[in-house]
Amino acid sequence: MRSPTELRAGLVEMAESVKPVEGFEVGVWKRARRLRARRRFARTVAAAMCVAVAVTMFRLVGVGSTPHLTATPPDGPFLGWSAVGDVDTNLVREATDVWDRAKSAGPHTAVRPLVATRDRRLHSVVVLQGYDKKGAARLAFFTSDTSAGDALRLRTDRPAPDPVSTQVISLVSPRLTGPAGAASNDGWGTSAIAIAAPGVTTLRMSSTTIDQELIQDPGSETGRFVVQMFNLATTASTVTVTGFSKSTKILSKPRKVFTLPADGGADGDARAVRGAVIGRTDQQIVVALPADRSVQPGQLAVVAAGVVGRVTAVDQTGGEATIDLVTSPRFTSQAYTNISDVPGSVRGAGTKLVMEHIPPGEKMYVYQTNRVVVPDPSQQDRSIGAVTIGRASEDKADGADTVDLTPTADLAHLRDVSIMTPFDQG
Repeated sequence: MRSPTELRAGLVEMAESVKPVEGFEVGVWKRARRLRARRRFARTVAAAMCVAVAVTMFRLVGVGSTPHLTATPPDGPFLGWSAVGDVDTNLVREATDVWDRAKSAGPHTAVRPLVATRDRRLHSVVVLQGYDKKGAARLAFFTSDTSAGDALRLRTDRPAPDPVSTQVISLVSPRLTGPAGAASNDGWGTSAIAIAAPGVTTLRMSSTTIDQELIQDPGSETGRFVVQMFNLATTASTVTVTGFSKSTKILSKPRKVFTLPADGGADGDARAVRGAVIGRTDQQIVVALPADRSVQPGQLAVVAAGVVGRVTAVDQTGGEATIDLVTSPRFTSQAYTNISDVPGSVRGAGTKLVMEHIPPGEKMYVYQTNRVVVPDPSQQDRSIGAVTIGRASEDKADGADTVDLTPTADLAHLRDVSIMTPFDQG
């Protein structure tokens, strides 16, 4: 038997006699190098394509910043937007005649429509721009009077908005279906109209006066024009308009391009006077008022989320108003629950609110998170424009006539408020 040393020597001898085909290793090495080169080239091309796509997407959707609509060139002092849908020339003619007769404002010139269409809810909606007889640029909303054979009625006549910065115009009111100035008695009789700039593919309107917001799915395109119904408590101060744009084929989900408060109401509706907060104590704020608008003690100050407080003093010379916050012990008001209509009153209690004087009875329940609203004294009706003041912090105990509330307005971070004033016939 051979020793390990002899076996190893024999194997070495056999290995030396085996010779690989010349060029075999070199061929394998060259082929591997070609494959690696091709892969590097493919990776380089793919990376370049990714960079190009990313740059293109950045340019299209504005990654890292809020997207904006492309500015539409103004039409002189008017919005340079194209009219929405098929413009009904008969409606334009009828609305212009109504406008010319209103308050001796006509004849109007250079009239151009933004909307002139039939609508399921309001029957007809017309929005016109034009010069009045004094040469002032104006914007007017018209809807049908369903009590008068769908004749058009002028609902509001405003100064034309800034044609450069405006992205959407809107109107929110319970006075859009009957005679001019007459409010609806339907619990869902407030209508909201919005028309957006070209480029918007979906409009969404939401209100803080209802617990389940009946809003459109942003993925479902509505176009630049919408009409939506809300409950009677809804006002422009509690409505937000959001616009979406589906501007590229790369992105299937629409992009949000603006979120703005609604513009205002119709003739007969309370008017909101905006005031900037310029001072604060423990349970009061002081706001600066516009020079051309006045407010009175007793009027409510609100934000979109609800009541902030009540005006207690006005310095007309200094253009300031002092407002007691809803948590102030000096604040009291009649109140009721939003859906179940349980009556009572509310008062401030330092850091919270208390709803009290709730009548006894098996239906006089107040449950945790129930919305409590207060009437707006600037409105002509208890239900119209009623404003949320708080939500129940807990269930009302059996036999109790009080329940604690949490204010819905963020009282700690107020920057500006709207003071609700009665409609001025002048």
